[in-house]
Amino acid sequence: MAHTAENVAWYRRYRMLLGIYAIGLLFGGREFLVARAGTQVDPGSEEWSRMAAVIAEINPADADTDFLLAMEALQEGDQPRYIEYMESALGKGVKHNNLLLSEYAHHLMRIQAPFQSIDIALNRWRENHQLSFEIVSLPLGQGPASQQDYNAIRRELDAIDWIYEWELREPSGDMLQWVLLLQFEPAEEAAIRDVIEATSILLLPSEARSRLRVRCTSWEDCQSQVR
Repeated sequence: MAHTAENVAWYRRYRMLLGIYAIGLLFGGREFLVARAGTQVDPGSEEWSRMAAVIAEINPADADTDFLLAMEALQEGDQPRYIEYMESALGKGVKHNNLLLSEYAHHLMRIQAPFQSIDIALNRWRENHQLSFEIVSLPLGQGPASQQDYNAIRRELDAIDWIYEWELREPSGDMLQWVLLLQFEPAEEAAIRDVIEATSILLLPSEARSRLRVRCTSWEDCQSQVR
């Protein structure tokens, strides 16, 4: 049936509302499936794919649609498509989706992207969700082997002004490595380099930590420096 001017105007007027309604149905359906089956409905699953396809058909240009498709691509191991969808969403100036901004920042840390790229993602998340209590989770290649090591990391992390609170989690169960959990200080700009340098203090001999510190230009290139 041909679209009349009245039909087109109605659709354009309510397109955003339809998109919001469809996203609500997506996550409502997801929760229903979780409750019914007792298991998570993960991106990449058949259920997720069907629901994401509905959203993409109803509101293909929306940033939230890009996010859903990005998460599906990530679960399928398609990194280039994940990046493409996430950058498409971010290019639309998305600010409201806390989960999207958080996920992208964490993904960049997981793949050890350049510091500058991570800082942009972290600060975009921080600036748009200053009251969020979401935690930054950073896996560490090495954790403290003694109380002396822990104290050295504590001194370095406590000196970073943009960190509000932090906690070290040791390997246990499914978590195979040390993880550093961070909360932002809302008024300060985050710089992931600070954290990498702070935790890299363990690379120095214990007797040298009071007079030397670590400076990093990348995840792999770190050098000691006199304080």
